[in-house]
Formats: sequence, C-alpha cells, structure tokens
Amino acid sequence: MDAIMSRIAKGMEQHLYKFKMVSIAHLSEVQDAVGKLVRQGTISEKLYSGWHFYLDSNKNFPEAKTMIIVAMPQPITRFRFRYQGTDYPADVPPQYFSQPDDSSVEAILSAALVINGYKVVKARLALKTLAVCSGLAKYGRNNISYVPGMGSFLRLIAFYTDYVCDENSWQEAVMMKICEKCFLCRERCPTGCIPDDRVVIHAENCQTHFNETDEDLHGWLKSEWHNELIGCMECQQVCPVNKPFLNKIADGPDFSEEETELILNRTAVEKLDIETQRKLEHVIQDGLYPYVGRNLSVLIEKHRKEI
Repeated sequence: MDAIMSRIAKGMEQHLYKFKMVSIAHLSEVQDAVGKLVRQGTISEKLYSGWHFYLDSNKNFPEAKTMIIVAMPQPITRFRFRYQGTDYPADVPPQYFSQPDDSSVEAILSAALVINGYKVVKARLALKTLAVCSGLAKYGRNNISYVPGMGSFLRLIAFYTDYVCDENSWQEAVMMKICEKCFLCRERCPTGCIPDDRVVIHAENCQTHFNETDEDLHGWLKSEWHNELIGCMECQQVCPVNKPFLNKIADGPDFSEEETELILNRTAVEKLDIETQRKLEHVIQDGLYPYVGRNLSVLIEKHRKEI
C-alpha cells in the first residue's frame, strides 16, 4: 500500500468508515445497472424515470481513472412531534442525514489526494451496485446493501479521482450467505414487494416509494403498515444481520404543538419560521417535505389506535 492509500485508509478507519477503489473501466457497468433491469422488464419505466441520474457519466471529469465508494455507519434518527397533548415519535431511516459525514469523507480524500495534486469529484452513480461489485458490500434478499460491522445501517457516497489505484476488487454482485435460508424480510414486508421468483424486489410496490411520492397512501396501503416518517424499515428491522444496530437511535429535533399543526396542515416551507425550517432542513433539501405532513398524519393515526 502506497503512502496515499495508507493515508486514506487511516482516515477512514478513524471515522469507522469503509471504502473500496475500483478502475474507471467499470463505469459503464455501474451506469447501466438500472437500465438493464428496465430493458428486462424487472423495473417499471415509471419508477426508472426518477432514477435517470444513474446513467450520469464522468463527462465533467474525463480524466478520472478511479471510482471510490465509501460506506459510513448511520443510525435511525428519531423525531418527536407534540400534538394535542401527546408526544409522537417518528423515525427516519439511515442514509437521509448526510451532510456532516459527506464533508468528513471529502476532507479525508482531500488530505490524501488533493494535497498531492490529484482531483476528487463527487459521483452520481448506482451506489448499491458499485458497493456490491467492488466487494465493499453484499446484497440482502431485500436488495439493500449490507456492509460488515454496519449491517444496512449506513450511507453510501462515491467519488471520481484521477489517482490510479492498482487494486481492483471488481466482482459479480452477490447476496449474503445468511439470506439463502432466511425469508424473514419477505414475510415481514407489508406490501409483498420482496418476491420468491426473482432477486430484484418490486420496487414500485415498496412502501418507501409511496412514502416519497404523490401517490395516495390511503389507497391500497393500510395505515397499520406505516412505520417511518420517510421511507420504510420493516425488512431491515427484522433482519438478523441488523440486530446489533437496532438500538442505536440518534435524537432528532422536537416539534412543538404549533409546529406540528403547521406540518400536518402541509404549510408551505416559506411560511414556516426559520427555526422550524432548520429542524426540517434535510428533508427540505432532499425534496421530501411535501410528503412529511401526509406521512405524519398516518403515523399519528396508527399510534392512537395502538394506545
């Protein structure tokens, strides 16, 4: 391992991050990972239309020689909403809160690469494909990527660099061995999107998809299936690999009665006060705020039925 790789590895280890570097020669395989599934009819055109960025290339950095994929451990984040005298918890899965970790990864790479005259540019790719085919992760039966020591409680981020890495761990995508005889995620999935006749899930039926689109949650979805403010954690909660990480829950913001009322009424972002906008900055930046009020109302309804 040369001095640059050693410095990157040391920085990642200090933050409990894990990474892999692979040749840019594999870019076309990563770019087309989702496109192939569409052509095979495995993923619907409707769903794919929101994922076009997976086909982005390195056209703004044609001299790139290497792709870097990094996994950062991230816990569930728990929001609390005060409403009509009762506090309601509402969880957000890992990977939605990114900025501090993203910045620290960029700092690690800059300290090792940029300082030595190399460029580092953030890449928009099919991150799970890159993670699994690089050997950093393996797929679960639920099509979610799992990294040793993190389970699926992680966030992935990728970069291009003109630094040439001699290591090349590229491989065929594989599923975790434990999944061969385990079907807990399939049995737990409320919408039945994890099939028994193929490896790729029916993503268009995943509750995460409905939680993050304009499609009506009160159609065929049942309120008792709802479990997160954004996304869905049912298959991850029941996964044996995730058992060590389930109790690692980060405290998110608390919302007052007034703030909760505004959110439930789907008040426009610009009409919220600055402090409320700050509390919601991540979901606002990710374009998910329009669905928070709707999802929260379903969660509150569910909690009230359980009391």
